[in-house]
Amino acid sequence: METAGTRNVRMDEAVCLALYSAANATVQLYRDLLAPWGLTYQQLMVLGVLWQEREVTSGRIASTLMLDSSTVAGLLKRLESMGLLRRETDQNDRRRVRVVPTAQSRDIANQLGWLEACIAGAIDLTPSQAHDLIERLHALRRSVTEYPRPVRPVANPHDHEGTLQ
Repeated sequence: METAGTRNVRMDEAVCLALYSAANATVQLYRDLLAPWGLTYQQLMVLGVLWQEREVTSGRIASTLMLDSSTVAGLLKRLESMGLLRRETDQNDRRRVRVVPTAQSRDIANQLGWLEACIAGAIDLTPSQAHDLIERLHALRRSVTEYPRPVRPVANPHDHEGTLQ
C-alpha cells in the first residue's frame, strides 16, 4: 500500500539494500579469509592503520576508520590481548598513549600479502573502476553524514486512526 510520502520500491532496486548486501558479502569474504589468524575485518583495519602509520593514537585510528572511540577501545584491548599491538605512554606527554604494532603483528602483515589481490579479484573491478567506486562511496558517506535529520512526526496515541501529527 502506498501512503503519502512513501512509494513502493522493489527490493532489488533499493540502493540501501544493495549497499548493505554488498558490504555483508565483502565482510563475509574477509571473515573466511582471516579465520586462520583469528582476526575480524575491523581488527584487520586497525592493524592496517598501524602497519601504515607505525605509531598512532587511538583517536587517530578512530578518525581514520570512522569508528567511535569505544569501538576502537574494544578492538585495541582485544588486539593487545592477542599480542598484536602495544600501548605505550608518550614520555613527553603522559596523557597521550601511542599504539604500536608488535613483531608478531608485522609477521601477520607479511603472511597476508596475498589478501589484497584476492579481495581485488573477488570485487572484479579495474583500477579505474575501483577508484571511481571509492570516490562515489566517499561522496555518498559525506552526503548521508551531512544530511539534515528531519523532525520525525509523532503518532497521537489518542487518535485511533493512527494518523501522524
